[in-house]
Amino acid sequence: MVIGQVLFPQWFFQGIERMKYITFLNILSKVIFTIAIFVFIHQESDYWKVPLINSLGFISAGLIALYIIQKDFNIKFRLQTLKTLKTYFTDGWHIFISNIAISLYTVSTTFILGLFTNNMIVGYYSIADKIKSAVQGLLRPISQTVYPYISKKVKENKLEGLNFIRKITIYIGLFSFILSFLLFIFAPEIIHLVAGEKYERSILVLKIIAFLPFIIALSNIFGIQTMLNFNRKKAFSKILISGSILNIILSLIIVPLFQEIGSAISVLVVELFITITMYVYLQKTEMNIMKGKLYV
Repeated sequence: MVIGQVLFPQWFFQGIERMKYITFLNILSKVIFTIAIFVFIHQESDYWKVPLINSLGFISAGLIALYIIQKDFNIKFRLQTLKTLKTYFTDGWHIFISNIAISLYTVSTTFILGLFTNNMIVGYYSIADKIKSAVQGLLRPISQTVYPYISKKVKENKLEGLNFIRKITIYIGLFSFILSFLLFIFAPEIIHLVAGEKYERSILVLKIIAFLPFIIALSNIFGIQTMLNFNRKKAFSKILISGSILNIILSLIIVPLFQEIGSAISVLVVELFITITMYVYLQKTEMNIMKGKLYV
């Protein structure tokens, strides 16, 4: 799967604003994977074929995408010089660190919970977290679609770019808030439907993290859509690293006391910290998103 994700040029299709290729190839790989499950999986001993088929789906999508780039866009691949690689690695260093920080504070929560509890407790948290992630996934295509457009807007006219960010903040904020509100209200029904009554303890966890799609949607706008496009990469990475450190400290303190509830509280506090810090930073650097004003 890692190899497949490396091969898949999502960045290219985003950059030229041809998102239909991403959608088509992702759906194609999922359909092939689903069909292969019914064809090749017949008994419990076939369990090892599931990750194999899944991985082949990712790799196939990546290879097909590279073929499309060469055939439809007439782009040839060639080896780059070390100097070129160094230039882009240096330029993308803060984004690289930011992605590590995000992985650290998302993965470390479950890892620390597992250190202090057992598999059942981790299961209570994981079920709620997966449901939250599924809802959050509805917002990801929007983020991926608007990023190259905002990047282009900001390059042409910074004020117009900021005004566009202000507009999408209102729409995405409202949409994500409604999703989070529904997740909070219907948490018991969702848990019972997805996991059954034996996961009753997951209901409170889901209620605590229900508004994360809304909070993360805002941090995405403040961070990725605004800070990165306005070349505030260093500050962006510092905020995320601070969030990672805060998450580890909080988890080590409250997880032993409150178990899965502690993990949920820790994640909520960290995401709030990141979102609020990004917003305050933008105001201090005189980029007023809510009023669409730029003073730099």
